Amino acid sequence: MSAVSQVKKRDGSIVAFDEQKIAEAIFKAARSLGGADRQEASRLASLVAGKLATGGKTVPSVEEVQDAVEHVLMETGHASTAKSYILYRQQRAELRKEKMLILEKQDIDAVDKNFDLNALRVLKARYLRKREDGHIIETPKQLFTRVATHSAIANLIFDPLLYDVSGKQQVKETVDFNPSEAVGKYLIGSYALNQWHMEAVKRLYDRHNKEGKMKVGWGQLLEMLSQGKLNHLSADVDRYFNLMVRRQFMPNTPAIANFGNTLGMGSACFVMDVPDSIEGIMETLKQTSIIFKAGGGMGYNFSKLRPEGDFVASTGGVASGPLTFMKLFDTMTEVIKQGGIRRGANMGILNSNHPDVEKFITAKAGNKTLRNFNISVLIMPDFWEHYEQNTPYPLRNPRNGEIVKTVSPRELFDKIVYQAWESAEPGVIFFDPVNATNPFFEHLGPIVTTNPCGEVLLYPYESCNLGSINVWHFAKEDEQGNLWYDWDGLRDAVYAGTEFLDNVVEVNKFPLQQFEDMALATRKTGLGVMGLGDLLYELKLPYNTEEGRTFMERIMQFINYHSKVWSIELAKKRGPVPYFNKSFYPQGRLPFKGFEDRAAWNFDWTKIAEDIKKYGVRNGYTIVIAPTGSISMIAGCSSGIEPVYSLVFEKNVKVGSFFYVDPVFEKTIKRMGIYSEQLMEKIIANGGSPRGISEIPEELQRVFVTAMDCAPEDHIRALAAFQKWVDSSISKTNNFPANATLEDMRQ
Repeated sequence: MSAVSQVKKRDGSIVAFDEQKIAEAIFKAARSLGGADRQEASRLASLVAGKLATGGKTVPSVEEVQDAVEHVLMETGHASTAKSYILYRQQRAELRKEKMLILEKQDIDAVDKNFDLNALRVLKARYLRKREDGHIIETPKQLFTRVATHSAIANLIFDPLLYDVSGKQQVKETVDFNPSEAVGKYLIGSYALNQWHMEAVKRLYDRHNKEGKMKVGWGQLLEMLSQGKLNHLSADVDRYFNLMVRRQFMPNTPAIANFGNTLGMGSACFVMDVPDSIEGIMETLKQTSIIFKAGGGMGYNFSKLRPEGDFVASTGGVASGPLTFMKLFDTMTEVIKQGGIRRGANMGILNSNHPDVEKFITAKAGNKTLRNFNISVLIMPDFWEHYEQNTPYPLRNPRNGEIVKTVSPRELFDKIVYQAWESAEPGVIFFDPVNATNPFFEHLGPIVTTNPCGEVLLYPYESCNLGSINVWHFAKEDEQGNLWYDWDGLRDAVYAGTEFLDNVVEVNKFPLQQFEDMALATRKTGLGVMGLGDLLYELKLPYNTEEGRTFMERIMQFINYHSKVWSIELAKKRGPVPYFNKSFYPQGRLPFKGFEDRAAWNFDWTKIAEDIKKYGVRNGYTIVIAPTGSISMIAGCSSGIEPVYSLVFEKNVKVGSFFYVDPVFEKTIKRMGIYSEQLMEKIIANGGSPRGISEIPEELQRVFVTAMDCAPEDHIRALAAFQKWVDSSISKTNNFPANATLEDMRQ
């Protein structure tokens, strides 16, 4: 008999026969039932290969291989494993059909297989390119290719063949170039550069050429591309592509939607100043609408605006106050969101000493107005002194600094507490800690504004350039089924993610020059995390315990450390952040509280500080933790640093209803042999939590903690564990029970 050496795939392609893949499939079927014998799986795979060979098929189809697996399992007495394999095979067949339906394709490819149905629905709804009639004209593989290629354009410009970091090159003339005429002409290895890629190449080239950093003329660069002299950079495109399609890392939504596309904007959010003039206010409104069109959000501090009723010299009239203008911004957001990539979002901030602060606090009572705003009171440094001493707190007119009136600081705080309890608005931002680790405070002054979700502390015209590592991805099982954590893999992903985000700053097509100038001056990036809730389940670490928080600190310190290592390397190759000498980095300081707690160090942070003094650092910030709403759905993991919200919920679709079960929980209880639909219904009736359900062992009840199982204090403690090693801030939900009191909120 002839041994089988090839297999025919469903798309008609012929690939090498791999007996190990069969062994892995059999092992997974057995593992789902609690089995762990890899030797037996390998023996059965050999029997399958023999059965195929005796059947006379030299190139069997995938279906014929799977049929042979079923027969061998039944013939050798592995009926339970055979049943599991058959069910798995049926589920995969249904899954393929659903994926083809979502993607409007006749077959699915290797990239499609990496993403679950929910991820593909999100990609289709928000990111994949479409025709006017709504039909998609782009596959996930094409999407991640264009994004990876766009990011790698920075690597091209910074390649040593082209770039002189010292800036000693003779400045060459600017050459006119039409990117639309270059379509199909230039490649990086096998990666074709489209019109928008070439537009970015020219834009970056011109910027660095003006600084005397380009070694070659524009014509020479195009010639090098044509001759394949820059094809080695395809390895960078590969690296970024694999980083995303393996779901190890995702950049923020605008980068996924816009890179390699018309808009070219990769930043998630911005901050703008709101000056005290009609002209300035309306200019901010116009510029914000442009940001919203491209999928960005906006934060503003309205405290420069004079209070309601104040005198307006130019007209002889009276000012309407910050709130009326906030309503104008809210209406604009409502209009623009119809045609934008995603719903526009705003953060509106007012200082605690502004005369209109009391009206501001109650502006969202019942969530009836300002529905496109998050609002927060910036607690100024003098507030707590008045609060502790219970002395009148002065509210000052920002136009002239004069005291308009005084209020009771405790009554003011009570108003904030009540409104936060009643409608979760306003939030509070604390001026002192925000600026205690602000690296640019001495030269640029205090930061008084954040992005809409509050995790990025920014000056006017700065941007959020965010992306997140899926920390769950690096939890692995060995051949005996023992869990281990791939710290080396995480380190490499941190390096790649840090570089990717620096590239976002570089290749970003900013909608206005002021944004480009400020982003390039401070180069703030925000590498964050997602998948934490899933990872803690995998590691059997309860979210609301000291052991869980110890691990949180460990992983965040690890990510921060390696992001700083790579930012220093980028500074050596590309140059330090331009505002380096306007920061505290030359003084040997670092922008996070963990640097001051030497007892908590797992790494030599003194060396990092000294290396930064010597070589510089590429980015003003490197670590920010965003909420990761859409990108965690694409990655198929829990969001941000949140615990899993519910272990089980029922999904209703046209063809019926089914249970969505947290994958780690499902895997665990199936291996224990206690999975049943009746148990899933009990968990749903219990609010998605396993607590108090007798069929579930106490240890699992302790480990599989949901968001509502955690006390508000537990959420704060988790936040603190991460914040210790975060440069900027964190977007995190704190789940309060329905019976939470005003005193709970005050605390």
